[in-house]
Amino acid sequence: MRDYTEAFAGFSYQDTVSKQLHGSLDAMNACVECCDRHALPGRIALFWEGRDGTAETWTFAQMQALSAKVAGFLKAQGVQPGDRVAGLLPRTPELLATILGTWRAGAVYQPLFTAFGPKAIEHRLNASGAKFVVTDGANRAKLDDVADCPPIVTVAGDKGRGLVRGDFSFWAEVDRQPAEFAPVMRRGDDPFLMMFTSGTTGPAKPLLVPLKAIVAFAGYMRDAVDLRDEDAFWNLADPGWAYGLYYAVTGPLALGHPTTFYDGPFSVESTCRVIRKYGITNLAGSPTAYRLLIAAGKAVSEPLRGRLRAVSSAGEPLNPEVIRWFADELGVTIHDHYGQTETGMVLCNHHALAHTVRMGAAGFASPGHRVVVLDDESRELRPASRARSRWT
Repeated sequence: MRDYTEAFAGFSYQDTVSKQLHGSLDAMNACVECCDRHALPGRIALFWEGRDGTAETWTFAQMQALSAKVAGFLKAQGVQPGDRVAGLLPRTPELLATILGTWRAGAVYQPLFTAFGPKAIEHRLNASGAKFVVTDGANRAKLDDVADCPPIVTVAGDKGRGLVRGDFSFWAEVDRQPAEFAPVMRRGDDPFLMMFTSGTTGPAKPLLVPLKAIVAFAGYMRDAVDLRDEDAFWNLADPGWAYGLYYAVTGPLALGHPTTFYDGPFSVESTCRVIRKYGITNLAGSPTAYRLLIAAGKAVSEPLRGRLRAVSSAGEPLNPEVIRWFADELGVTIHDHYGQTETGMVLCNHHALAHTVRMGAAGFASPGHRVVVLDDESRELRPASRARSRWT
């Protein structure tokens, strides 16, 4: 199992960003960083909208209490600090409560994308050694054929829909727990997330993300995304993957900023509706999603023009057509960002930092990182303008 703690070992950006975090990297808890220290009266953590139009607003204080109940249940069932807890959940308040409650207990959250089939789920659960998996009625059947499946906690639908005999019922269990649970403090090198690579080179491989990576995630939100207090933020990415879990959950909440969950499939209509309803001014997503918006033409440009202040893109390179369309049709700058599950976002055209932006270029290293090109023997190569003679 690979541990990418070393990717953050020399992270000096801590001097500027960690001042926004609570306490020391020698005593951290991700739930404290992303919830407790922002639990002021009325401060919103989550805007949630279901696919049927149902909407809820959750404050940090409400999530603090619910995460305590989740942590209490996990501890009562024997979950120890460092254990893995998996989530096979759509973008719902229960997903956020499961993530925060796992962290509060000092355990490690493992995401499972809801589009995975049983074999992909089985591989990840078995490789992680997860102690529990939390799911909902719509996804529960995928676990029926998973060999050596850990105990299951199900968020049941109306009248217990989706709940299987032997499952723990999410709300029945957490409602039995007190709304207070002292967060288990860990060290900055200890993991708080267990991710899996996308599996492009063989089976998906597990990797651990250390708590001190929260410093880097917060820095990306501040410098590359330019998330401001007055912004309404929406990251289209699913928290079942790294970009969504890092930067739709951990990053904004670490800054005390509310995030937005839409529990429904991507469509042009729903995207425009959510942006308008919640007054989204700062948007993040993938080029694939943006190309679908472009294809809709005036159906997108007319209702959204002038509404967005900053747009960020990750997952694949932006092409010039997308950049020009956002500028010409929506009146907003879209910037390209690059990163990996293993490192977070490290090479960006930053919205908040002043630098030259060249169309087609990936940008500059995020503060605290140094990005270089290595040859096959791990020797650092010089910039192409000075090293061209080596390749001619």
